[in-house]
Parts: sequence; C-alpha cells; structure tokens
Amino acid sequence: MAYVLMIDDNPQTRKYVEKIFKYRSKHELGFATSASEAVEMLVQRRPDVMMLDLFIPGMDGIDFFHSIRNHPATESIPVIMHSPVELDQLTKLRLKRVRFEGFAQFPIAASELNELIATALKHNEVSTKKWIPPAV
Repeated sequence: MAYVLMIDDNPQTRKYVEKIFKYRSKHELGFATSASEAVEMLVQRRPDVMMLDLFIPGMDGIDFFHSIRNHPATESIPVIMHSPVELDQLTKLRLKRVRFEGFAQFPIAASELNELIATALKHNEVSTKKWIPPAV
C-alpha cells in the first residue's frame, strides 16, 4: 500500500477522490489544502506519490512543483498534476516543459485514477533515462 498526498483546496474534488480511495483503491490518502500545509505534511511523512492541483492557494501549482523538484528530499517523488477546470493554451504549454508522471482532469474515473497512480509508482521504482511526457 502506497501513501498518496493530494494537494487541493477544492472540497468537492477532495471528497470525490476520498470516495475513490475508500471504495476503489488500496492506497492510503492524505490531504493538504495549500502549499504551506503541503510542505508541513512533506516534513512529517514522505508520500510515495503526490497529486498536485495546478491552482493551489499560496503558490502556482507548477511553481510549487519546481520547488519540490529542486529539493533533494522531495526531488524523486512522482507527481500527478491535476485540475478540475479545462486548461488554457498557456497552461498546457507550461505543462509540456515540466517532468511530471501523469495528468488527471477531474472528474476522472476511478479506474483511470488508479492506473495513473500505478504508473507513477512504477516510475518511482524504476529510474528511466528517457522521459516521455504525459498527454495533457
């Protein structure tokens, strides 16, 4: 069982994902609602996978992602970026320049979310030299 930390301030999205984890996932789920809370939680327990909203209070999700990747303690945590809103072209372009392990557009099917998590966990186990960006 893996520990997944979800960073998202939207209560509906958190509740939706919490139901998926309760009924359709074998993994443990933790929540942070802001960048500062996420940092506190990262200090307490290192997640096996992080689900990061692109629009979090306190910091742009992509900027927060870069700060995670630039710290030795968190640089190898697989990240699934997510959003409940359709992305504009600028955000899609910014995402193409980021090395994350998956993207979830909410609402998402439980099977699809579980597959993204499984892929991110495999990515964590096997270090690959060739990175293939996920479809956004």
